[in-house]
Amino acid sequence: MPARTLTMMPAAKDRSAAQAYRVVLYARVSSKDQEREGYSIPAQTRSLRDYAAQHGLAIVEEFVEVETAKRSGRTAFTAMVEYLKKHHATCGTILVEKTDRLYRNLKDWTILDDLGATIHLVKERRIIAPDSRSSDHLAHGFNVLMARNYILNLGEETRKGMTEKARGGAYPSYAPVGYRNVTGADGKRTIAPDPDTARVITEIFERFSQGRHSVKALVKEMNAEGVKLRGRSLQSSVMHQILRKRLYTGDFDWDGVTYTGTHEPLVTTDCWIRVQELLDTRAKNRTRKVKHDFAYTGLVHCGHCGCLLVGELKKGRYIYYHCTGNRGKCPEPYTRAEILCNQFANLLNELVIPPAILDWLADAVLSSDRTEQAARGETVKKLQARHEQIEARYEAMYMDKLDGRITEEFFDKTAVTLRREQDGLVRKIQGIQKAALAPIDDAIDMLRLTSRASELFLQQPPVEQRRLLQTIVEKATWKDGLLQTGLFEPFEILRHSNQETHRKENENGGSGRDSAIWLPGMDSNHELDKILNTHKLLILQCH
Repeated sequence: MPARTLTMMPAAKDRSAAQAYRVVLYARVSSKDQEREGYSIPAQTRSLRDYAAQHGLAIVEEFVEVETAKRSGRTAFTAMVEYLKKHHATCGTILVEKTDRLYRNLKDWTILDDLGATIHLVKERRIIAPDSRSSDHLAHGFNVLMARNYILNLGEETRKGMTEKARGGAYPSYAPVGYRNVTGADGKRTIAPDPDTARVITEIFERFSQGRHSVKALVKEMNAEGVKLRGRSLQSSVMHQILRKRLYTGDFDWDGVTYTGTHEPLVTTDCWIRVQELLDTRAKNRTRKVKHDFAYTGLVHCGHCGCLLVGELKKGRYIYYHCTGNRGKCPEPYTRAEILCNQFANLLNELVIPPAILDWLADAVLSSDRTEQAARGETVKKLQARHEQIEARYEAMYMDKLDGRITEEFFDKTAVTLRREQDGLVRKIQGIQKAALAPIDDAIDMLRLTSRASELFLQQPPVEQRRLLQTIVEKATWKDGLLQTGLFEPFEILRHSNQETHRKENENGGSGRDSAIWLPGMDSNHELDKILNTHKLLILQCH
């Protein structure tokens, strides 16, 4: 995919000449440890300042971030966005090393995209501006996607490591109340009873197992006695969580699997089982059996009062939905299930992607994937070459020691340094190999399946309809016969892209499904924002 060479670009037509030379600098490290090592931020800022000097750009503000970007809302990033909004007439350009330094989550990308900022990606030798070529925007969108994929893969590797720790019998997370995190005799982190709270946990189980207390009654009794956990009074919700936690028996549940722990138990297994039986019996006695499966119960809020809509069977065959009325009498009338079903189906129909677009996306993403894989392979090759170079040096040094040309003390000292560097290279290689990119075919298949959601929805039983809606719909309200919805991020972006495409195509007298509005290169006059809609579809690969 062609890249745009870093040269001074003319400012956008509707901007002043001064704006082209006023820029902000953004640098980020993803952990406090990197900042303390003292190389990442200085290296980034030095590189960006040199670039600015070479291209006649005036840096008016510098924003430095030292924290993870997995969640949006970073302090320096937010401050930079506010600065650009405030000074949009004189400054709209960002200097940053590369894509994953600027944003590693999708919300940040959308914010800067809507802001219309010009972004200089120095190490990638690419400039992304509102008037850039569609191919540059596509490459940039793909890099954002890969950055997101990379951090998700890091999370997966972390979870794998925690699972391996659990298999070894060590609880792989923060110690719950009653325990504390300590370093074991083998030097590994584990948990041990907390002398301040362990006895309270044991007392809670012993009292409840006698069957004389409800959870609320036990909380009230122990609070009256002045019992506290980590300085706080007991709460029913916390008490219930404690009584359900298997960890206190010496075993523990992790990611749906029960493991035999190596930590000291606070209660016996028999006591814990007795407590579970009591809790289950009382929950069963309180729970009313549900006779009918209503697909939309609990998914939709009333637009008048905010209460949930619930299903109700009339005359043994007709399903109606109505507001619970928990906040007083509500004016929203009963609604037939078929009406809600049709409106949800219409919603899903907004996620349909034209077949021609799916085919084009498959080709474009595959091309970018090959480029990314080649770059990763080249990096691994360089690291391996350095590893072999160090190994050859080590062997030569060993022969010098045998021949008496160097002392054994010098050999041992230097060998430690060389082996340490080799270990670091191996970790880097493993990190690149573990952070494998998601299969491109899976991403395209998911896009095709999303396009068939409306068709499949009407064919499914209530339980499957509910599962599909829970995957796509983040919030829904019903008011005066109209369904209003907010979708989870990737689907909301897809819906917005389709709506904008249809709107602009209809303005031109088209059908709203003309593939020319999506595809680059088919019309020299087609608008940039139409092309951007296509790039945002790549986000679905991360879902």
